[in-house]
Amino acid sequence: MAIYCIGDLHGCYDEFMQLLELIDFDPKQDELLLTGDLIGRGPQPLLTLNFVLRYQKCIQAVLGNHDLNFLAVCNQGSQARERDHLQEVLDAENLEEILEYYYQLPLIYFCDKEHLVLSHAGIYPQWTLSTAKKIGKELHKVLTDPLRRGILLRNMYKDTPNHYNEDDQGLSRWRFALNAFTRMRLLDKNLVLDYEHSAATLQTAREEKLTPWYDFWDTPLYDKKPYTLIFGHWAALNGQCQHKHVIALDTGCVWGGSLTCYGVDTGKTYRVKSLGHLTPQGA
Repeated sequence: MAIYCIGDLHGCYDEFMQLLELIDFDPKQDELLLTGDLIGRGPQPLLTLNFVLRYQKCIQAVLGNHDLNFLAVCNQGSQARERDHLQEVLDAENLEEILEYYYQLPLIYFCDKEHLVLSHAGIYPQWTLSTAKKIGKELHKVLTDPLRRGILLRNMYKDTPNHYNEDDQGLSRWRFALNAFTRMRLLDKNLVLDYEHSAATLQTAREEKLTPWYDFWDTPLYDKKPYTLIFGHWAALNGQCQHKHVIALDTGCVWGGSLTCYGVDTGKTYRVKSLGHLTPQGA
């Protein structure tokens, strides 16, 4: 049995299949961990989702910002945009099955046997892993409750609050946590989330006197054990994250880059080139 972590798919089904062939993926023995954004902008969202549904017993994903955008559209929280390429999913015969699958996905996933933790954008540096797990569970309960889910998904498109206050409750607390788990890239010295630089490079960070969230981290511990954090979301990094315990896997396949896989057992990285979809890189 092997465990593989794969970066943001964005509906790039053909590259996904090429990557699974490259690693010789066996659904009867192996496990896939996906960093979120299963769909959004890419050419084959329904094929991608149906594959994940078919093999969900051996595939674990977390929610990304594009996944949440799809859920917001389905809950009247936003309008479907042509560029997001969601219509074939919205028209799918198995839409209800897809929604039920999405509603049960976590924002953060712990693979304790390998001392791994998975989150789409990362983990807010003021949180310990235990705190992040607790807040992730809170959000999961919200997203599995039809009433509170609707409230959140219809009110999530705001940039406030932009820093953590443990006394916040209700929608403010949910929205900050959702933004931290799925939109975070750069922070200022006071750990305030920056929302303006969606295609930020590390050069951009230096110029704007901002800091990648993971640079505020030391060694993430859970139950007194060091964990490795796997994240996606930040395509402009192209997988370049200089942190011993943090691995970036979004290498911008949908933007013309590549799709990347990390072999947990071997530490080996695998990539397949994009077949060419969208430019430039973005959120």
